[in-house]
This record gives sequence, structure tokens and C-alpha cells, in this order.
Amino acid sequence: MSRLLILFPCSHMGNLLIALPHLRAMLAAHPESLLMVNQRYQTLVEQSLPGESRLLYYPEQSLSRQVPLFQRVHSYLKLVMTMRRFHSKVVVDIEGEQKSATLARLSGAAERIGPHRRHGQWFYTQQPQVDWSGHRWQAYASLSRPAAHSPAHYLPPNDSPAGQAELDSILSDGPANDNLVAIHAGATKTYKIWHAEQFAALCQQLRRAGLTPLLIGAGQKDRQQIARIQSFLSDPVMDLCDQLSLAGLVALLKRSRGFIGNDSGPMHLAAACGVATVALFGPTDDTLWQPLSPHARVLRWQHCLRNCERSSCALDSYPCLQRITVDRVIRTLDELGVMPDAHLGALKTLRIS
Repeated sequence: MSRLLILFPCSHMGNLLIALPHLRAMLAAHPESLLMVNQRYQTLVEQSLPGESRLLYYPEQSLSRQVPLFQRVHSYLKLVMTMRRFHSKVVVDIEGEQKSATLARLSGAAERIGPHRRHGQWFYTQQPQVDWSGHRWQAYASLSRPAAHSPAHYLPPNDSPAGQAELDSILSDGPANDNLVAIHAGATKTYKIWHAEQFAALCQQLRRAGLTPLLIGAGQKDRQQIARIQSFLSDPVMDLCDQLSLAGLVALLKRSRGFIGNDSGPMHLAAACGVATVALFGPTDDTLWQPLSPHARVLRWQHCLRNCERSSCALDSYPCLQRITVDRVIRTLDELGVMPDAHLGALKTLRIS
């Protein structure tokens, strides 16, 4: 297979982290290849694929609705022209989003491979059957040419001197580095988010155990969730929301003893960095999205009822997620070796005044 264009402009970090082993396998197998990924994850891709230069970045920010229409059109045409100058013979699109399907059609390649989708024949010349009921890693594998070797895994991002320096600067007057526990309390969807009061109680218990919880995140939704958490605490937790670049976040995760978070991109990044990870799942299916790490555990109070939907709980309050207790999270952290032994006996459920 010559002149291979690999499309993965997906805007979801978790999807990218799951796909990266397959993307690397295709780059390794095809010297004349080009990989398109989302520009917002440029740093992460460069840390995961060190030395790789066969990269083309999808300019998501330049194509957002906040940008004037003329500038958006100019940015998109520039991207398409750059893509077409590569003169690909084959295009592989393993995510199958509308934007990647459209780019496949505009690529000029005679052979275009992508998943079954509505009107897929307009975009692809080949649509292999894909089993989407298993983990997304396996679905991506069935479309990759070739796929990464099993078992399913991440590509751990390399250390970045710039990220380390950024983190050192932020933590220069802060906590000791050997007791950090990162917490991402937000998510893209409300139904994925554990209650703020529960996160606050978790922070209190971690402090009582001699650990230092740090709240991470980016954007308005995460800021709002962190504000709710802080409202339950008399002594606020260190808030790093919107303060870390991706390189700085990788540095923090690699320096942390543990990570707790909802089903989100930072959860997958923590697992990819090898940190002990507790992933809080609700109505989303962990069969599809569980973290691919032996150092990660998925928690859910119960499986959803058959008539439940992600955006509409049959029991009204998402007990699958919201009834996960703080004590269960602490016990899981203990099983993963995060909790200091000297403090385990003193841990009790804390009432927040």
C-alpha cells in the first residue's frame, strides 16, 4: 500500500489515545504515509510519537464558529489543498466522523476505507464490517492497515522538559511531589459527572490520609464543577483548572500517586501515563471505553436497566454513578497502592459541615 493518508481529526482525547497504537502501526508499515490529527492535541501526539514528522494538523480552532466565515473557508481550503498535494493513493479513516469522511472524499485518493455510516458509499470505496459492541480499540483495529498488536494498550507519552518546567513553576510553593493525587471532576456530558459533594468528601479523606488532592480541568464546565466542589470545603483544594498545558498535565500525572476521575479524556491520559487510576462510570459502557491499563479500575454502583438511556435515566438520578461511595473509591485506591499504610486505619466517612 503506497501513499497512505491516515485520517483521525477527532476532537476527543480519549478516542485519540485509544487509536494511537494503530496510527503508529500504520505509520511504521508505510514509509510513504501522512497522518492527520487534531491540532489541539499536537503536543500529546508529538510526545507519543517522538521524532515523527509525517503529521498534518486539522485546524479545529481556526474552523470554529467564533471565527469569521471567510477565515474559516480559507483555513479549510488550505487544509484540503495541503492534503491533496500529498497525492495519496489510499485513505484510511478509522473514526468515521462526518468531518473525516468528508476529508476522505476530498482527498483525491482512489481507494477510501472507512466504517459503515449513513450514506457511506458517498465517501468511501470500501466499508469493512466493524463490531462496535466491543472495546473501541478493537473496532479501530478492524479498520487499521495494519493494526497494532494485541493486547489492547496505550502509547505512553514521553516526558517533556517544557512540561516538567511548567509543573515545577506551578508547584514551586505548593505541596510535596510524592503525595499528589490528581482529580478530574468534570466531563463533556452531565450524566458522566459524579456529585460535587462526593468529590469534596473524597478530597477531605485524601487529606486526612496525608495526601494532596489537586483539581485539574479545562473550560467552563470544569470550572463550574470545581467551584461547586470548593463550596463544600472550608479549606479549598489546590485548583489547577486552565493552568496546565497538555505537556504540563502529562508531567503532573506522571508525578502523581493516583488519579480519580469520571469517564473522560483526562482519565484515559492518566491511565496512559501509568498512574494508578480510578475511573467512575455511570450510564456509559465501560465495555467500550474502559481504561487500557493494569493499574486502572472501573467503578460503577450497578449496571443500568434495559430501558435506561445515557441522557435519560429510568430511575431519574443515575444511581449507577451517584451511589458510588467515597469509601469504595478509597478502598480501590488502597488496592492500587495509592493510600499510605500508616493512615488507612484512621480513614472514616466524613460528614462535611
